[in-house]
Amino acid sequence: MAQKYCKYLANGMNFHVSGIAFCNKLWWNLTPNATYGKNTLEEFLKTREETLINLFKGNIPEDCSHCMYLHDAEESEISDKINFIEINHWNECNCACFYCSARESTKLKITTKRNQKGVADVFSMLKKLEKLNLLDKDLKIALGGGEPTLLKDFVNLLKFTIKHKFSIDILTNGIFYEKYIPKTLLASDNSYMTISLDCGCRETYKKIKGVDEFDNVVKNLAKYVKESKEASKRIMVKYIILEGVNDNKEEIDKWIDLCIKIGITSFFPAIEFCHSVKEPEKHVISDNVAELYQYIKERIRSINSDYTLPTYDFVEEFIKNRSYSLTK
Repeated sequence: MAQKYCKYLANGMNFHVSGIAFCNKLWWNLTPNATYGKNTLEEFLKTREETLINLFKGNIPEDCSHCMYLHDAEESEISDKINFIEINHWNECNCACFYCSARESTKLKITTKRNQKGVADVFSMLKKLEKLNLLDKDLKIALGGGEPTLLKDFVNLLKFTIKHKFSIDILTNGIFYEKYIPKTLLASDNSYMTISLDCGCRETYKKIKGVDEFDNVVKNLAKYVKESKEASKRIMVKYIILEGVNDNKEEIDKWIDLCIKIGITSFFPAIEFCHSVKEPEKHVISDNVAELYQYIKERIRSINSDYTLPTYDFVEEFIKNRSYSLTK
């Protein structure tokens, strides 16, 4: 049987709120431990070793059998180093986005302070992985799934990436300004920050986020652009199209105009797909959402062809197929 390969399964880790998994794709269910404990990391690494042996023999876990990322392995890809780590284990956030799946699945608490407690000590586990020589020199760390700036070790995580010249993707709501974020962006050409603004005015922001922080976030965005200097091109501002809330060209235009005014050059169009996890039967993407997604891209390109339009690698397929299906 031919060897198979998936960059997430073979070389990834996801620190989820309930334990460690191989990836954060919506269909993956293998979390060795239901809760974090003293030996969680060691038990995960044991499961990982067994899974990799089977993977390279062509024996695919059932959850992965139809994954769009699975392919025949090339010799140059085979490696046991961890080169992609997602950290999504937060239990608190300082806003209440109505589209957030974590609010239901993890009973995410809403706070106004930087006081996130009771979460796993991921930073210590990263240092253990470093001692075991399991971290690839080109390691990529992604922070998301809640609000990373609330974490006690957030600055330590940033310093860790700077020290080792790792790259990092920071997904934050931008409510708290952190001076180490510009330093981190300047330290690696492959580090990025994304802020989900999702609108162009305060009233729509309050409807989406559940808090009145629009003016503060815009002020912080402008400061990030200024302090990040040449790295500001890697500050991405996201617009998640939400049916019945911001699914109109007027709001999109206000968002684009605002971003350009404060110096943003990287625009991140997206669609809301968390409900497809909670309600899998609602898998159809409306024509209106698909058309607005294309409108964002066309409007940005018409303004300045040098502006960038990153998005999730599977969204283009979603739009093309008008479906949230993640399988082949």
